[in-house]
Amino acid sequence: MTRKITALVLVLALLMALAGCGQKTPESSGTESKAGSKTESKTGTEVSSQGTESEEPASSQASQGGVLRMVTAGKGSGIGFPAGFVGYYERIYSDPALESLARIGADKSSVEPWLAEDISVDVEGLEMTVTLREGISFSDGTPFNAEAVVKNWGYYVENGSNRFKNVESFEATGEYEVKAKLTEYDNSTVLNTCVEGGWMISPTFYEENGDDAVYTTPVGTGPFVCESSNLDSEIIYKKNENYWQEGMPYLDGIEITLCSDATTAMTIFKSGDADILLFPDTTQAQELLDAGYHMLGSADAYFPSTSGFTFSSGVEGSPVSNPDVRKAICYAIDSEAIVEALGGELYQYTNQLAVPGSETYNDEVEGYPYDPEKAKELLSAAGYGDGLTIKATGSGAGAESFFTLVQAYLAEVGVTLEIDLVDSAVYNAKRMVAGDDNYDGLIILQGAAVKERYFDMFGESPTHYARSMAQYEDVNGLMDVIKFSTDEDEVHGALMDFQEKIIDEYCLIKPMYISGYLMFATDSVADSGLMETHKGWWTPAACKLQ
Repeated sequence: MTRKITALVLVLALLMALAGCGQKTPESSGTESKAGSKTESKTGTEVSSQGTESEEPASSQASQGGVLRMVTAGKGSGIGFPAGFVGYYERIYSDPALESLARIGADKSSVEPWLAEDISVDVEGLEMTVTLREGISFSDGTPFNAEAVVKNWGYYVENGSNRFKNVESFEATGEYEVKAKLTEYDNSTVLNTCVEGGWMISPTFYEENGDDAVYTTPVGTGPFVCESSNLDSEIIYKKNENYWQEGMPYLDGIEITLCSDATTAMTIFKSGDADILLFPDTTQAQELLDAGYHMLGSADAYFPSTSGFTFSSGVEGSPVSNPDVRKAICYAIDSEAIVEALGGELYQYTNQLAVPGSETYNDEVEGYPYDPEKAKELLSAAGYGDGLTIKATGSGAGAESFFTLVQAYLAEVGVTLEIDLVDSAVYNAKRMVAGDDNYDGLIILQGAAVKERYFDMFGESPTHYARSMAQYEDVNGLMDVIKFSTDEDEVHGALMDFQEKIIDEYCLIKPMYISGYLMFATDSVADSGLMETHKGWWTPAACKLQ
């Protein structure tokens, strides 16, 4: 076994060197996220505002002032119009200026008001009430009030956001109160509308300057004001002298340098010309760890990415439409060894669509430990004792590296894996609902290990892998409980059953590891909040240089 893993690691190293280290592209924000159920109850609910007041960060040794320098090879398609964001990395770039009605709490699961003072949902009356903090203004002087929230929510709806799919209408019912009429109760309503769809921009700036200006210039209620931006080179922020939290921000400014490649960004960071490096690839990250640099946050920050593969289980005539073949493939590979080879301590191994120890993780799920003999038995029973050939589809050098490792294991049990790399745009279109054709075989898995994102792949109206994955009525029934039930114990039980069915019973997907955005900082940075509660948000107001 040791000899085999050594060979696999060498293959991976060669592929990554040839492919420029296979940096993982930040994923699309897609649909909704986590945490909604903890904010709502059967008789009506309130989201606690505890912990949202300004507090002195714990870093007593940090001093105020200075300019935080960030560098990255990532680029955003726009930083000033959240309703049009396609990735969470854009939010990292815009966080200094933009804030949301609510945020994910420190426990990485609850929702806490931010620009809102209180959020309540009348489950039986199908109505949500948002009460806003008073005395806040956007950086251009526009008042932050109910009218501004209604306009911002309108931008999301006009741009086709599915975060408002159960919202029938909304209106300002007072200067600082907004009410939304719901078509149905949904556990993720507060999360969708006030967190994911709750980012606020100045409606005055947008309406006076139009799309081009707003995409490159975020104007919000945040601690910093965008002084200039060029999404091909740099974004410059200066301190908002009129920020609503007294005494904040601590920094004088923030400079984000956008590089054309990861190597340049790495060079700038290591030379001391930047305080924070965003999105290095795994090879660079390991180099920084070995050199003693500080990795920010953890892979299980809210909206963690789950990687592995799924199957074309719903494609008639495909070998993997047989559950025994799917299980054989999973038994044939040493998942833990592959995860170690790919990312070492940078990735967290998992055997299900959940972060170990989280509310959605089922300790009773057995998964598929490495057992090539069991794999051969299942293949023989399924009529493939003499072997079979299947295809694996993905995009980019990272997918190639991953499937090359899987390929070596499958060869040992008589399965020939043909790797098909396609353009990222083509891959994303085909794995979503658009188009007429399906992938056949193994498909690289990109999914979030949070319950609100399970509906992307499962349930009555999935959007990811929908044409390729088999649908089971009992799984869809569990999705309804997870989405609509107001009984927390019932929801938890459904989550546990869901993991067991999609992994142990039907083997619909093969999750292997949890990963977040990789970020590193020098020892001078304190209280950035990067990769702590949510992988796309941080705390620029509290950040200090020491």
